[in-house]
Amino acid sequence: MGGVVGIIIAFCNLNCYAIDVNDKCLPYGDLTLDQALAAFRKDHDLEGKYRAMSPEAQDHFERHDIIHVLFGLDTTLRKEAQADGWTLIGSDISWRDIRTFMKLPEEVNLLEEIGWWSLTKGFLLSLPDNAAILWRSRQLRKKWRWSDNAQYRQQSVSEIREEFGITRALSV
Repeated sequence: MGGVVGIIIAFCNLNCYAIDVNDKCLPYGDLTLDQALAAFRKDHDLEGKYRAMSPEAQDHFERHDIIHVLFGLDTTLRKEAQADGWTLIGSDISWRDIRTFMKLPEEVNLLEEIGWWSLTKGFLLSLPDNAAILWRSRQLRKKWRWSDNAQYRQQSVSEIREEFGITRALSV
């Protein structure tokens, strides 16, 4: 890669720690985690859904959305499956947290809205991604703190990615 493309990639690498497979900066790197969460909700039209949730559901979905922000994932079914993979493999989430999350009425409604056929198909299609996540998770310096992450809220997303070793997104 040379010329203008090489210059753009070099500039990107100087200004963000994490890049996707196409050598583009992962989104939200220049924002604090709190700012990135607000931007993520706005970008994916989730603000109204958050307001309608119980406080417990807001807390769980926010933790889930942090994974989207840190790993540069959107809300397509494939990227949701990748977020779940990174949550299970790249964070310190407990089985208790997972059970609590799965019992929330908001999560039950969301799963019913998506439909079991789509979820099953999405799960099967995500198996290669999850294998890649398992392999790539070995590069993480440490697991993301699922519950205990308040100290990161005012830190930039790029600094968090650097601290945890989050360097690349999976393929699109």
